[in-house]
Amino acid sequence: MKKTSISNLSRRCFLSRSTLAASALVSGAAFRLVVSARAQSARAGNPLRLPPDWTGGSLTVARANLAIWPGYSTAVSAINGGVPGPTIRVRRGQEFTARVQNSLGEPLVLHWHGVLAPERMDGHPRDQVAAGQSYQVRFPVRQRASTCWYHAHTDQLTAEQAYAGVAGFFIIEDPAEAAFGLPSGNHDVPLVFTDKRVSASRQLVYAPSMMDVMTGYLGDVMLVNGTPDAWLSVDRGLYRLRLLNGSNARIYKVALSDGRPFHLIGTDGGLLAAPAAVTSVMLAPGQRLEILVDFSVYATGTSVLLRSLTFPGSGGMMGGPRQGTEMDLLRFYVDSPATGSATVPAVLQPFTPINPTRARRTRVFTLAMSGMVHTINGQLFNMSRTDFTVPFGDVEIWEYRNTSTEPHPMHAHAALCQVLSRSSAAALPPEDGGWKDTVLVNAGETVRVLTRFDTHPGLFVQHCHNLEHEDSGMMQNFEVLPPPTLAVQREGTSVRLSWPASEQGWVIESCAEPAGVVWEPMTQPSAPVGGYWVVNITEPTGRRFYRLVKT
Repeated sequence: MKKTSISNLSRRCFLSRSTLAASALVSGAAFRLVVSARAQSARAGNPLRLPPDWTGGSLTVARANLAIWPGYSTAVSAINGGVPGPTIRVRRGQEFTARVQNSLGEPLVLHWHGVLAPERMDGHPRDQVAAGQSYQVRFPVRQRASTCWYHAHTDQLTAEQAYAGVAGFFIIEDPAEAAFGLPSGNHDVPLVFTDKRVSASRQLVYAPSMMDVMTGYLGDVMLVNGTPDAWLSVDRGLYRLRLLNGSNARIYKVALSDGRPFHLIGTDGGLLAAPAAVTSVMLAPGQRLEILVDFSVYATGTSVLLRSLTFPGSGGMMGGPRQGTEMDLLRFYVDSPATGSATVPAVLQPFTPINPTRARRTRVFTLAMSGMVHTINGQLFNMSRTDFTVPFGDVEIWEYRNTSTEPHPMHAHAALCQVLSRSSAAALPPEDGGWKDTVLVNAGETVRVLTRFDTHPGLFVQHCHNLEHEDSGMMQNFEVLPPPTLAVQREGTSVRLSWPASEQGWVIESCAEPAGVVWEPMTQPSAPVGGYWVVNITEPTGRRFYRLVKT
């Protein structure tokens, strides 16, 4: 659907759309409560809820009324009866399969954010299904361990549906992580942050004005895993906290209330090469960060807050919620001696950065404002238009130039990237390290990233993850062009690799596993034989994977 006029946006923004929701709400029956031995009544607020692990089968999205606040029933859009939805855990190398059932009463499609899924499984808005329909998702998960998530990605309804609760964690696990001795079990805690506007009857209000479309929908009530005024009982051990910004537009500056340092160990695409000691981290919509917090520095019986600190930002309606406002996120009560033996490791996952000299081109994306909406290179999203094509396997520099007055967290499907530079900083902050899929571009800032689409060909999107910006048209279609067919013939330890001689400028890379992290260029030259380029090699292990990339 083409989005070209303010009149269309005005219709959507000013109609009474009272689907009241939360992107992190849940029924008590569906969630595990983490409660200390101390009586709940002695503590203000509510014990943190943790979403249950998904056990397979269907993911059913439907309207529900859940007890978010004691004594109230709140209207939400739930997945399998809760919000956030169940946490999906998939081991690297396994196949993920699920049936998505749309019982929401309107079109729906789910996107597996950060997961490198094939074209028709990824959750492109064109693949949404009508109310009452279902569709099958099936694909192998071959990327490194990471904290990902899933959420609604329906054309012009993404913001409202995600706000209403259509979201959940998607955690990719790898047994190799055990070597790092990181906290596990109840010391490994997923936390999704969402901000809401709440009525006197404890309904969650989603009714964006034109100003909200311009700035993004900001709330003034904080929910963590759908829990208002949340607290968590901890012991004096080390905890791994998986932070997810599930908000429509709010950016968080996460810190401990007493200013003590903690360790950043992972970003969108998995673990860093080594922990980084920090006192705060920026977390934009769609992004994930993993941190280690050591509670041994706190005496039993004390508490500390995880808080979002204040920073300069814009606001929504006059007198309404503002970006950069200080907000309490989660209170930790230190209730008992340490029960785990985990310590902060010296090193983590090896990280091989992309060499910038391998970039074959630079693409410039100008992020600008036109009237009350935001554009990419002067255009709004058109479902039937392909904005650009990307050769499979090429290393590219993507340069985001934000000429507007609003921040834009830019998210590209189907690939991970590495932040190369920021015009606003001589050195990159630690949260820009490692592999990313969502990159914050602040107002007036230029950010350059290195990327390579080498997992799946097909049609994908990139967009701003401020969901009101996305729904109003700040999105593009791009096509990853397929590589030539590479034929692999094995006979014992001999391997013959070949591709059509008409395809010029391709070389072979190899890896020890499919869709691996580190691909190595092969030194063996190719030779023309009978209408094909041919490379003959010896592979004694009998297990190696190959792909074609442009020179």
